[in-house]
Amino acid sequence: MDLIVCDESVRMFPPFNQNSHRRQSRRKSSVITDVVTSTSETPDQLVDAGLALAKQQIHREAIGYFDRALALSANHPRALKNRALTYVHLGQTREALVDLDRLIDLDPQNLWAYANRAIIFRDLGHYGNAVGDFGHLIKHDRPKRWQWLISRGTTLKLMGHYDEALQDFNLSLKLKPNNSWAISARDEMMLQSRHYS
Repeated sequence: MDLIVCDESVRMFPPFNQNSHRRQSRRKSSVITDVVTSTSETPDQLVDAGLALAKQQIHREAIGYFDRALALSANHPRALKNRALTYVHLGQTREALVDLDRLIDLDPQNLWAYANRAIIFRDLGHYGNAVGDFGHLIKHDRPKRWQWLISRGTTLKLMGHYDEALQDFNLSLKLKPNNSWAISARDEMMLQSRHYS
């Protein structure tokens, strides 16, 4: 799964597949299990099997496959990434953070992991950590810098740092004029700050 646009209304962790049916999923689950166990299991095969289950919304079983892949290769990036996604779908954000931290330790340039960790931090109310990760993205992800400025500005707004948030929204607009997300976030923040001042 690739990094997606960071609109405040859009989640970085998209659903694997919203149109799956439970009965069909269970049937496919046993077929996948038979295929994987009939050959020598490689981490990539296990990740592929886990991904197939996750796409069918069979998240607990998918975690088992990612765990097995990581037992064979402790730092397998695809297994860590997809297990983190699956943990988020299960609402286990703290477990997802552990995998995202490992991904960042393995590859400090993993912008996908930084982005998703920042969003989880913000959702958990760990605003300082979220601001730090968004700052890293602003510095290192030039093509999406304007988006990360909005995300950091939104987080700063949640912290009550209205001046800093306004700076981020305005800088985002300099990078991408007529950017409706930044305009909307800036206008909402300005109305809110006037209301409380």
